[in-house]
Amino acid sequence: MSKKLALMALFLAAVYALGNPYLVNLFVVAAMFALPALGLSLLMGYTGQISLGHAAFVGLGAYGSALAARSLGLDPWLSMLLATALSTLAAWAIGWLVFRLRGHHLAMATLAFGIIVHVGLVEWRSLTGGQDGVSDIHPLRLGGLALNTDFAMYPLVWLVCLVGMVLAHNLVRSPAGLSMRTVAENESVAGSIGIASARLKRQIMALSGAYAGLGGALYAHWLGYISPGPFDVGFSIRLLLIVALGGFAGTWSVLFGVFFVVLISEVLKPFGRYDVVIYGVLLVVVMIYCPRGLLAGLADAYRRVFPAPASKEHAA
Repeated sequence: MSKKLALMALFLAAVYALGNPYLVNLFVVAAMFALPALGLSLLMGYTGQISLGHAAFVGLGAYGSALAARSLGLDPWLSMLLATALSTLAAWAIGWLVFRLRGHHLAMATLAFGIIVHVGLVEWRSLTGGQDGVSDIHPLRLGGLALNTDFAMYPLVWLVCLVGMVLAHNLVRSPAGLSMRTVAENESVAGSIGIASARLKRQIMALSGAYAGLGGALYAHWLGYISPGPFDVGFSIRLLLIVALGGFAGTWSVLFGVFFVVLISEVLKPFGRYDVVIYGVLLVVVMIYCPRGLLAGLADAYRRVFPAPASKEHAA
């Protein structure tokens, strides 16, 4: 873990030192994707619970922090904490409702929640500004430095992201992580050994919402403007694709999915709103042919095409 963390920190420092504005912008966007994707990985990859509405928690974090800072006059750091708490509470409440369901019923319930939140952001014009969104969002500040540019925001978002990864890594390797995997495998077995499955699922859902809300709050204060568009069902599909590309379970493999999707997003910009169709096709392909992640799927395909030669002992 420490070696991976050190290598990642060196890599991020090297990217920052290059001073390429386009590259720094891509990496800031990647960090914004990574936080909610990490939370979704904990929920789906380790606890086995489906969520198709995770963009809603990102949106709650973004709008909650933006409105608290602009309308209530709160310090942006405080508004960001309050918005993260709001997303955490909303995730816990949704978990309390939907985890009574199983399989595709659970998927439909989370999808419906995502749609409801997105419609609310669009239609509640007096609060959210509707399609016009919220502008003039106060930036985060460190002393006299406003963190509203890519180069100013880069160290903060990646520091938060790496801390989040370390916390997630430690969680899944703790006794709680073993309980999560047991619940994912068989809730009846988990209950027979004293694991309160319902409570554990709600707790992980709340933690997942906290990751998403924090990512949304950072996004709002970095950009200075938000609208409902980035928090639609399409974003939930992208998050799901990120987790699937990394193999669902794996805190560090999430980064592979993040960078892959960020690069693909740049390629798909000419397609406009049709990019969500391509993301959906990619998600189906990955889940059918690469259930353990894209890299593992490519490695399996390579071994099938170029099988290793039999050893001399086996040939004899």
